[in-house]
Amino acid sequence: MCFATNFASIEYEVPIDYSKIDKKALADQANLFFNHFEQITDTEYRKKYIQALLNRYAVLSKMDPSDPFNYTRLGILYDEIEQDTLAKSNFNKATNLIPNYPYASYSFGNYYYKRGFIRKALAQYKLASGIPYPYSYDRFMKMGSIYEKLGNYKQALVEYKAAYQEQNGLELYNKILLLEDLNSKNILYH
Repeated sequence: MCFATNFASIEYEVPIDYSKIDKKALADQANLFFNHFEQITDTEYRKKYIQALLNRYAVLSKMDPSDPFNYTRLGILYDEIEQDTLAKSNFNKATNLIPNYPYASYSFGNYYYKRGFIRKALAQYKLASGIPYPYSYDRFMKMGSIYEKLGNYKQALVEYKAAYQEQNGLELYNKILLLEDLNSKNILYH
């Protein structure tokens, strides 16, 4: 005996009058929550913020579809919950709106870096030139790491030195010394 069941689903969008929403207040609240979200290290606690942030940035992106910032934030949040297709889609929307938008390129670079696509990550990080600190420090460190993995120690050294200019530390200083030593010994290979 075989039973078959069909489920009908109706998709519809509830019409929202975005003119009734205070865009500045919503953006301020979303950005405040997001800044707090970025500081949280406990992954379970971070998850509690994600849906509320997704809702706010989704509304903001509908209110102003020409602003890549909201799509970038949506991409970061979808990346956080491992919704790869939605994350990549939002990063693409942001970078298509403004190809040289550093925050979108940096965040898209993180998306690729996290997944091990280092060449794609490097291409995005290069487009993120001019992103402010602390993102710039992280960008330089990741670019240095990528160049190191690719065996380009000379360029890795350039990136690490740029990171050291922004935030110096003993571990980074020792890495720079090690790479300088490696570069001086392998001068014939460059």
